[in-house]
Amino acid sequence: MRKSLFILLFIISCSLFAQEGHKVNADIDFSFGIHYGHDSELNNPIAAGGSIGYEYDFNMFLGVEAGIRGGGFNQKVGFSDGPNIGQDGLKSTIGMEGTPETIYKGSYWAPYIAPKIYFPIGYDDKKDRGRFIFLENRFSYTRTNLNMDKVTNMNGSIHKYRLTYELRGGYQFPVDDRWALSCWIGYNSFDFSKVSPKTIKHKNSTPLQIGIGFNYIIKE
Repeated sequence: MRKSLFILLFIISCSLFAQEGHKVNADIDFSFGIHYGHDSELNNPIAAGGSIGYEYDFNMFLGVEAGIRGGGFNQKVGFSDGPNIGQDGLKSTIGMEGTPETIYKGSYWAPYIAPKIYFPIGYDDKKDRGRFIFLENRFSYTRTNLNMDKVTNMNGSIHKYRLTYELRGGYQFPVDDRWALSCWIGYNSFDFSKVSPKTIKHKNSTPLQIGIGFNYIIKE
């Protein structure tokens, strides 16, 4: 009983000591998909973006962030200069020489909410702040805008709203008593072909994600 009480008091005291409180977070991320080979007429799709948000940490193990993110995406297609052009305008024979051109491109923005779990792995006495491994689940309601100028004969763009999920696992370390840096790898469900499946008939998901960011404690 005494041992259990000691452990409970130790956890509470550590939680109060290491709690980071209210933070402003900003980060940039890069997502990509590996769907096509070296000699395909399709380059792999990519998406890049950034976000800014407010995070409240309940204790040293659990926090939640809310904010907004945005960015852009593109994919290059190699067109054939010869007569072997398929009905979709792409090279009908893989490996023929052609000029690659960005045909799928657009932008996205989304509000998000992100619960986070922190695993403390050390404490920097000089900076008076902890080092953590973290796991983040980010849920976004994403508006994706697809540029239609080169996809079809129509000008302008079309858009669609869709839920997007991200799972990030990373490392956060302090710079000083207020600033910290983080880096992560993860999974992203972003897929811009969902805007117009009849128009985009290729794989355009970007499940692999890497990113870096920083946070600033505004109130402990």
